[in-house]
Amino acid sequence: MKLKLLLIFIFLTSEIALSQIQDTIRGRVISSITKYEPNGPVYVLEKGTTNGTIADSLGVFELIPIMDKEKYILEITAGYYEKLEYEYKSEWTKRTKPKSIVVSANCDLDKVAKDLRKTGFKLYLMGGIAPIANSKSDKRFEKRYKVKYYDFGCDAVVYECVEKFNRRTIMFMDLKYDGKWRRKVRQDVIGLD
Repeated sequence: MKLKLLLIFIFLTSEIALSQIQDTIRGRVISSITKYEPNGPVYVLEKGTTNGTIADSLGVFELIPIMDKEKYILEITAGYYEKLEYEYKSEWTKRTKPKSIVVSANCDLDKVAKDLRKTGFKLYLMGGIAPIANSKSDKRFEKRYKVKYYDFGCDAVVYECVEKFNRRTIMFMDLKYDGKWRRKVRQDVIGLD
């Protein structure tokens, strides 16, 4: 009986000791576009395992790996950004502040400029599964200001890219129409302040 109690005590104290020396991966996921946290949930997974976590609203996460290693490969998924495999070195686990990890998206503004020459300006809308149809006043607005509303519906897009595209159009419209257009624009335009 004493031997069983001694073994249980050794097991419990070794588990506590192991948990105290175990590495903790600390990170903050930021967008290459905005330099802030990406829009939408950020998932972090230790590659080859089911060990993962979700970053908070600031993109910050903590993950206790299954085993201590020299380096950890993290799989990071953030909205519609490109999936990232990130090598996190074990010496970084001693940091008190999270390591910055950048997720990338290609916002091809040159493509937008080419599209503008062909099709004219677009104002991208907050989409959903079922886009909201244009009303008669929306159609009058499009005709008067030579702009088209565009809703992605359920297509996958990086929100920050769309916001960047819209800001360019909004800036042009403010210059051309002296801001008067803002009173009549749809309120679901992305990036409209």
